[in-house]
Amino acid sequence: MAVRAGAGLVLLFVLFAAVLAAQTITNHNLSGKYYFCQLLFSTDGSENITDIRSLSGSINFDGAGNFSFNGQQSVGAGQPSASGGNGTYSVDPAGIVTLTNPLSALLTLNARWGAVGGSEALVIGSSTETSGSTFDLFVAVQAPFTPASNASLSGKYFVGTLGFAQGLGTTVRDSFFSLQPTGLGGFSDISVAGHAANVSNGAPQSQTISGATYNLQTDGSGTALFPLAIGTDSTQQLLAGNESIFISSRGRLILGTSSEAGRHDLLIGVKAGDGLAWWDKFWSAGLRFETGGQASSYSGSLFSDATGNLTFSRRVHQLQPAGAVTYNFTGANSYRLQVNSSGTAGLTSVALGADGNGFVGAGVNAQESTVYELYLGMRLPGLSGPGVFLHPQGIVNGASFAPPGDPIGPGEFISLFGSNLAPATHTAVPPYPPVLGGVTVTINNLPAPIYLISPNQINALVPYSTTGSTATIVVINNGQTSNPVQVPVAQTAPGIFSLSRNGIGNGAVLHSDYTLVNSANPAKRGETVLVYLTGLGAVNPPVFDGTAGGSNPPSKATAVVNVLIGGIPATVPYAGLAPLFPGLYQINVVVPGDIQVTKTTPLPLAVQTPDSFHDQVDLLVSP
Repeated sequence: MAVRAGAGLVLLFVLFAAVLAAQTITNHNLSGKYYFCQLLFSTDGSENITDIRSLSGSINFDGAGNFSFNGQQSVGAGQPSASGGNGTYSVDPAGIVTLTNPLSALLTLNARWGAVGGSEALVIGSSTETSGSTFDLFVAVQAPFTPASNASLSGKYFVGTLGFAQGLGTTVRDSFFSLQPTGLGGFSDISVAGHAANVSNGAPQSQTISGATYNLQTDGSGTALFPLAIGTDSTQQLLAGNESIFISSRGRLILGTSSEAGRHDLLIGVKAGDGLAWWDKFWSAGLRFETGGQASSYSGSLFSDATGNLTFSRRVHQLQPAGAVTYNFTGANSYRLQVNSSGTAGLTSVALGADGNGFVGAGVNAQESTVYELYLGMRLPGLSGPGVFLHPQGIVNGASFAPPGDPIGPGEFISLFGSNLAPATHTAVPPYPPVLGGVTVTINNLPAPIYLISPNQINALVPYSTTGSTATIVVINNGQTSNPVQVPVAQTAPGIFSLSRNGIGNGAVLHSDYTLVNSANPAKRGETVLVYLTGLGAVNPPVFDGTAGGSNPPSKATAVVNVLIGGIPATVPYAGLAPLFPGLYQINVVVPGDIQVTKTTPLPLAVQTPDSFHDQVDLLVSP
């Protein structure tokens, strides 16, 4: 299908109509004593775990980029033994942390710093930047400042676990349950929901554990015992045996890991609360194991709109059939919480807690018997600054508005948020200029073409010559320079525009006659539709920064672009710039004829490139 000049006019209203309604962070914010637990495993390409180890204990950050730790480490089938060491860390102004991996000095943790309340900070992350088949999850909580006791655990907690009995992939299990400490060293009977690969082929299980106990020391560390039911062995019970446990400074978080030989697990609990609203942006991290072998670990962020919609941005390290890869994943999920603030998110069980500032989830769902997962998150720290302030968490894709951490790519429309960014609101017409209303934006010292300026938001284009793994962005408002903000860079960073102008819901898609795809005029199987997005990167023939693509010849994306509709690969006759509008890309997609729909149905519309996977919007398809 030809790329026709003027087609983008139909979608112009989509462009940037949505506006996202403390001081910055340094190494000094991450200081003092934390408790941590970490679970790490390596695989051989299938479900066979070749190395597994867990570590827990105390970790001390000096506020200047150095840390030391002491604790107990378990390796394979061996007994836990004392372990200690040191390393370095760095915290950027957004709260993104790079940290020497305590379990392997050859790896670096891609982590996040935040809090579930005052003086109750966390560090969470995983080792995403590796080419090997190693996956992990690291969680650290700020240790108590005052003496703890058994009474420090009170009220109800929601808990998720991921474990490997005997350290084997064939005995992987996860669970999700509520935990009610008595405050006197005991737990009320525990009803554990979960599944295990070696129990009923991974089918959902519900087990009751009675007589569980715990004992906390004055420093906030302790032990817990989850007894075996009569006639059950430790490989059959979802949660069993002795655990080393740790509580956070205000007792709203619990961490745990097995202290028994050969048993490796991770336990994360968050204090429950009724009627909590899931709203705003959160850091997140998780670890996932599938019995088919596609293990993964990730660090990132999510945004919840408090009405049942989540969008997320993740840096994912995943084992695929061809080997381990690392890529950027932006997506969307629905969620539903009950009155007690527990419920579901996508195909997982989840609970919001810590007064709405933290959450924990596990892959407990009847529809995915082969998937085992544990994840958690905490609210992003609030940031502010004087003068011209560019928010370190406020640089996002101009179409998807994926939450912080998603990289920028050459040619992409991005939105920058902050305060005092411009004296007034102005927009430009193509070609977009490097200076608008006395405001400039530089990306790695290169001038960025500007489409819109306002006091709190700027929409600009990433220069096509932007390269490297990171870029530094600066705003200059009539001679006043903002704080520099560093963001990750990728060759592509796709984001599809949506009709709701918030990056989710029905995508901005046209029929071949340039009428809008919507509920009154859905796409048909076998039809070619036009998908509008940004972030497909370099094009050929190339265009100058701030200028639109041509129609004869059209400027095609140099990256390989794949599209999936309802999970089914679709034919892509064209992917590249749309004419007339700088930064606006177009993909011509043939709706697969074998999609099974009996009525008009919103199906996930995903774009895949060599370094990114974007899956936030839907395409309405009818028979």
